[in-house]
Order: sequence, then structure tokens, then C-alpha cells
Amino acid sequence: MVESKTLKQLHVSLQSYALLYVEDNRGLNAQASVLFKKIVDTVYSAYDGEEGLNLFTQHRPDIVITDYGMPKMDGLTMAEAILRINPDAKIIITSANDDPKLLHRALRIGVFDFLVKPLRIETLVETLERCSQLLRDELHRRIFTTNLHTIFNYQNNQVLLLYKQNVVMANQPCLDFFGVPSTEIFRKQFVSFGELLLEHNGFLYNHDDMEWFDHLSHHQGKLFNVKIADTEGISHHFVLNYQSIPEKEGYAVLSLNDVSELNLLKLYDSSAVERERLAKDEKVVRGLLEMAMRSGAKIRVHNLYKGLSITNDGIIIAVGEKEVVLKTPYVQLKAMQHEEEFYLSSELFPMAIYCNTIKRIDFDPQSVTFVHYKMVQTSPTRRQAIRVVPDDDVKVTLLYEGRKFDTDIVILDISIKAIRLQLSTLPSGFELKHSVVIDIVLSTALRPIIINTSAEVYRIDEGRHNYEVVCTYELHGQAQKNMIDYVAKRQMVLIREFKGLQSEK
Repeated sequence: MVESKTLKQLHVSLQSYALLYVEDNRGLNAQASVLFKKIVDTVYSAYDGEEGLNLFTQHRPDIVITDYGMPKMDGLTMAEAILRINPDAKIIITSANDDPKLLHRALRIGVFDFLVKPLRIETLVETLERCSQLLRDELHRRIFTTNLHTIFNYQNNQVLLLYKQNVVMANQPCLDFFGVPSTEIFRKQFVSFGELLLEHNGFLYNHDDMEWFDHLSHHQGKLFNVKIADTEGISHHFVLNYQSIPEKEGYAVLSLNDVSELNLLKLYDSSAVERERLAKDEKVVRGLLEMAMRSGAKIRVHNLYKGLSITNDGIIIAVGEKEVVLKTPYVQLKAMQHEEEFYLSSELFPMAIYCNTIKRIDFDPQSVTFVHYKMVQTSPTRRQAIRVVPDDDVKVTLLYEGRKFDTDIVILDISIKAIRLQLSTLPSGFELKHSVVIDIVLSTALRPIIINTSAEVYRIDEGRHNYEVVCTYELHGQAQKNMIDYVAKRQMVLIREFKGLQSEK
């Protein structure tokens, strides 16, 4: 006797499939059809081989259960015709005749199973359970094969098919990495893929503030760094890509690109001193750029045209020992041409990359070739306020320790939070965090506006012939409003100016 629980479980597995039952005994046909409708949602019934073949041709059910001895066309002849139409159809032959020749013929044709009458329900259910497992495995293979091309561009990637968090299929490079001979053994050893993700600063893994799969599934298309140990316990650095399968709820494909040879793990999880040291190493930065190229990652390209932020997507198309080629839109190339430098940022980079030596700009293929680059702690993306290069009419006076400092002063840029100045010399004793008073004269269409404010020395950079000084301040009331109005109007002027620059050939 088959328990109702077993039938319910079988129904969960087979409910989305269709079944064709062919039996010339009408009483048995009606009785068995009642059982099959408890297992699958769609059941077709026929009373001879010809009718059964017509129904199969019309509806293409996944499973066929048929008697052997029937009028007009026997079950094996019908099975042979069905398998010519769909070699993947699962056909179960039933017969009171247990002649070995009949069984051998069924095997040659390619039927799924041959059951001898009188049938026991337990035997039939067990056969359908095996049929269900085979159908699921074939579905996984079809999904796996059909969707691989959307996930990876390189044949050596490790690729896994997940159902929810569980691995149901893995390609050969993945099996080789973990030292297992088959997907079945892999599934038994690693039930959830999340178990494989090792803790690493800034990487994807399970911890108190993040459930890896929930975070991954809500950020499709984003690339993640992950650390996984191979069969020998050696940690590898992978770039992980996740893509759900359309119209197949719960299924997704993971692609893992091994970038361990770039030796970047220490970069993401080292002290600040070590990170600064690595930032000066162009070989390490080149490794980051190569990783971005191999992963096909979109990169954000940043320029500051007189303080005006110009940002577009880009993609690394070549990385060599001496130069790197970046493809980015025309408008970004015009900004590079004017500024002669730019920044790159990406979720794959621990810091922004500063590129200050442009070798060539090609407007036709829309690419730039650059040769020197380094990681920097600051970048245009981290600015808290818009900074613009002022017009020539803006003047500034610096008062330090009660004395007016009247050396030549050039305003490099200005914002509602700070001002960056260029000075030929510094006042005696002038140091970081010292207080100063700044008078800024803004030109307007009606009359000059003077902003007088106390400020603090935030940064001092010594150049070959001059100094750059950044002073921060907090404006209030009308002074703040005046500065906001000036920066906004200046930004509009620069936008129009840059648009004119774009039209130049």
C-alpha cells in the first residue's frame, strides 16, 4: 500500500508534467487514470496504439504508460514511433507477457522501463519516482546548457547551476577545483554554495550583517569578490557573477573567474600602511585593471572640467606591460583632452585609480591609451560639495595672526565648504589646523559681494615652485546663500562652456 504522503511528494515532483496512458481495457484505463491524476495535473487517455500516437503527436506529453497488447497498433510499435518524434520521452511498457525477446526489443527501442502485469501500485510509483528524478536531471542539463553563454566569456570559468542556495549542476573546471569526480558527489559534499565562501575583508560571505544569498540575489549583474579554498586548502580569489534564469523561479547560474594569479587578496585585507605601499605599485594596479578587463566589468570614468564633474561608463579593452587602453564615450574623451588626467572607480577596486599620463586619445574608436596610474585615497566621487574653478573676477584676501598676507594668491577652486589656493610663499609659522580669516569678493551682475569668514587650514601641499593650501569653513545665513548662488551659476556657465568644447573638432 502506497502512503498518501508518498503520492503527495511525487505530485510535487511531477505536477508540471503531462502523462499519456494507453490501455485497451476500459475499466482498468478509468481506474488507473484516477491514480495518475493524483500524481500529475494533466492526463491523456487512449484505448489503442493509433489513438495514443495521435494524442502524443498533438500534446507531446513527457511520460507515456502503455500496454503492449492492443488493437490497431501494439505498445512497442507506438513507442518506437513516439521516440522518433521525441527521443527524450519517458515510456513505460506494461505487459502480461514476460517473454525475454519482448523485453530485449523494448530496451533496443529505448523505453524507460518494462513492467510485468499484474501491476503492483508500489512498483508503478517507484518507477515514476525514478522517472521524476531523470526528468529533473534532464531539465537541469537543459537550463545549464542553454544559459551558459549569458554568464561567462571564458571556457575556464567555473560555472554552477543553483536551485535556491543548493548546487544542482557544476561544470568540469569546478569539479576539478574541488577534486570531485561528479556533480552528484559535489552535491553531497557541498549542499549550500554559501558554505564555501571564506571570510575576507570587503568580500562576499556569510556574517552577522549579511546573508550571502539574499545580498547576491538582490544585486543581480553586480560583480563580487569571493575567497574559496581548493581541495588542498589553498585560498583562491574569484570574481563571482550571479544571474537568475528567466521563467525558471529559484534557478540561477554562478560564474567564477579565478584571478588568484594577480595576487590581490592581500590588497583587500591589509593594514592602511600596507595598502598605501601597494597603491604605489603599478604592477598591482595593472592587475586590478586586468581583472576588470577579464571580468568584462563596467568602470566609471571621472573628470573634473574646471571642477565640473564629467562621469561616464567605460570598459578596459587592453592591458599591456607598458600601456592600458580604455573605451569610453566621446564626451569623456573631450574632458580628458582638456584636463590631461582622469580617475577610474569600480566595485572591484578597493580605491580609485588616478591616471595622469595620457599617451593617445582616439576619437574615432572612442578610446584612450594611458601609461601611468596609481591608487589614491581621494577621488571625485568622494567630494562632499561641488567645487568649481571661479571666474577671473573673484578675489581673495588671507589674514593670518591679525596680519594681511598680500603675496600672490590664485584661487584654484571654491565650494560652499572650502577654498583651494595657490601661494608662492607661506606666512611664517603657517601650519595645519591653524585659524585664518578669508575675505572672498564674488563678482555679480549688480554689485560685488564680500564674504568674510573664519577658516581652518586643512591641507598644505608643497610643489616645485609654489604651495597649494586648502582651507575649510562653515558659512551661515546670507553668506551661505550668496556662495550657493555663485557656485550654481558658475556651474551653469561651465556646462555651457564644456558643451562648446565638445563641438570643437
